[in-house]
Order: sequence, then C-alpha cells, then structure tokens
Amino acid sequence: MDKTDNPIWGAVIVAAGAGSRFGGDIPKQFTLLAGEPVVDFSVGILKPFVDFLVVVTPPQDWSKWWKPSTSLKTVPGGERRQDSVMNGLKYMMTQGVTHVLIHDGARPNVDPASIKRVMEASIENAAVIPVIPVRDTLKRVSGNIVLETLNREELKLSQTPQAFHLKKLIEVLITAEDVTDEAAAFEAAGLSVFTVKGSRTNIKLTDREDAELLSFFKEKQVRVIGTGLDFHPFAPERPLYFCGCKLSETNGLMGHSDGDVVLHAVADAILSASRLGDIGTLFPPVGSKWKDADSSKLLSICVSKISEAGWKISRLDVTIIGERPKISPVRELLMNRLSEITEIPVDNIWIKGTTTNTIGDLAKGKGVGCSVLAELESIPRRLL
Repeated sequence: MDKTDNPIWGAVIVAAGAGSRFGGDIPKQFTLLAGEPVVDFSVGILKPFVDFLVVVTPPQDWSKWWKPSTSLKTVPGGERRQDSVMNGLKYMMTQGVTHVLIHDGARPNVDPASIKRVMEASIENAAVIPVIPVRDTLKRVSGNIVLETLNREELKLSQTPQAFHLKKLIEVLITAEDVTDEAAAFEAAGLSVFTVKGSRTNIKLTDREDAELLSFFKEKQVRVIGTGLDFHPFAPERPLYFCGCKLSETNGLMGHSDGDVVLHAVADAILSASRLGDIGTLFPPVGSKWKDADSSKLLSICVSKISEAGWKISRLDVTIIGERPKISPVRELLMNRLSEITEIPVDNIWIKGTTTNTIGDLAKGKGVGCSVLAELESIPRRLL
C-alpha cells in the first residue's frame, strides 16, 4: 500500500458530462444555483483541503457557460468517465501528489466533515468512499412486476468525494472497463474499498427535483458575526492549556475550568453570533459540575448547541494577547486542534499573537487575553 506520513493531496472535480438527464441547453454542472455555477460550489468547498485542484471539463468548448478564475487549473475530459478522471490524474502526477480526492462536480453541497473522514481514512486505506444507509424498502422489478425484496441492511448509497492513493488508482483505472465511479475499478481488480459515513445533504444534481432541493440549502443561507473576549491571570501551579492542547505542566491559567482562554473566547464568539447566551451562563463558575472541566468539551457542547439552532461555524479569527507563550512556534498545533473541536477546515481558522506594548498587567506577564471573531452560516432547516 502506498502509505506516507506526509501525504500531498490533490482533488479532481469531474465536470465533463453532458448532463442529459437534467435537460436544458447547459450542462448541469454549469447551470446556476443561487446565482453561481454549480461546479463553483465544489471548487470552493474542496480547495481549502488540498494542495492541488483541477476541474475536468467537457472536451468541447464550454467557455460560454462557465468563467472560472484564471488561477484554476482545468483539463479536458475524455470519452468515458475513467478517461476524464485519468486526464485529471496525469496533472496530479506532475505535481507530486500522493493522495487524491475524486468528486462529482454535480454535488455542490458536500460537507467538510465528510471530506475530513475520507481523507483521514485514506491514510491507512488505498480506497475510501463515503456512504449513507438505504432507508426505503428495496424491490427488484421487471417491467411493473416485483420479483423480490432486497436486504437493505447490506446496501449503501455511494457518494463523493472518494479518496485514493494516487498510484494505485491509476493502476486500476488503466485496466478497468466502463465504471460509474472509481471505487468500482478497485472492486473489479479484487481490491478492498473502505467506507466512512457520508451525508444525506450531499445531494447529486441529476434532475430538476434535485435542483429544487439544493436551492433550499444555497439560497436560504444567512451569515452572522459574533465576538468573544476573555482574560485569565497566570496560576503557576496549573497546567497551561491553549486550544485544548497542554503546552506545559506549569505556568497555566487561573479559572474555574482548565483556564483555556482561547476556547472560552471562541465559545463566547459563536454563542454571541447565534444569540444563544454566553459561556458564563451555560457553564456557571460555581459549584463542582464544571470545576477543572476540559474546555474542549465545553466548546464541543457549544458547537452542538448552535448546530441544533441551525448554525455552523464558517470562519474563526483568533488574537491571543500577552507576552507569553509565543504563538508562532505552536500556531499549527493550535489551529489543527481547534479545527478538530469545531469541525471546520483548518484553512478557515487563523491564530495570531500580539502584545499590549508595555500597557497594563498583560505586558507585565501577569495574564493572557484572547479576542475572537467568529462567522457563522445558517444550516437550512427546511430539510433537517
């Protein structure tokens, strides 16, 4: 298995089809959804996750339907799906990519959590696909006559993006006959395909009814902003926690919980944006219930709370105020952990440090402050 501890990721968005079942004069991947071409949603969602991205387009002229940014790489498709995918993979090979996501350009509502699951599972597995359970009773039918009822417990619906080790995917595609997805090429070669949880909102645009469903997700989206601000004095006998990471066994921060000033400010910012209270109200700093509590768990509760109210975090901007610790050496560690807790891409998070320029107790090293700006976007509730 082509395994590496430092994978270089690429994404191939397959947008080369004619979309005949959708109807109309424009291929479905270029039709407008909430005022934007369908394929642009996939580009925007996948780009933060990968090092390289390419869109496979129809072999004929498509410029009258779609105007991508000049920095976006495109390659022409081929006669079959695997021919189109191979054209995208050839570009990835020139960039030194080791792992690749293959995504249908007609799936504009893939969620970041599904992307993270397939990528994480792909480190240990050469082929990974997201799937969802079949809820309805399945019948095998000939004409208008039911022949049998199938066991739905053994059946799943496959989605994209699918994740692969690049070299192995090229090997199986070279010898594959016509396949409807790349995982089928692995199956035909007698190789295992690993599955992870997909998402029911990851709808593929196939016909006009799908367009109506997807419009609920894209056209009803609302964005709101909230701020959070927190300060904690140092407590030398306590461990130091920032973003759920233990940075040292001593020189920590005073607080009823573990004193994680960053996570407290993040929690207040998202609660402020969603108008759902504040961290002091939800987790009162009295009594034993939240005494020495893990602030990552407190923030996870807040994330669940805003999700239940129809919101998700889209961006976080964090400013840590104080003389210590220095943020640059631990920035990546903190951002990755905050990404895990909040379930948003690490590229949608930024953490920086600043001082008060000799003003006040923070400049004297007596404590740390944190300011957070959070952007939330609404989750359409009509289909929840």
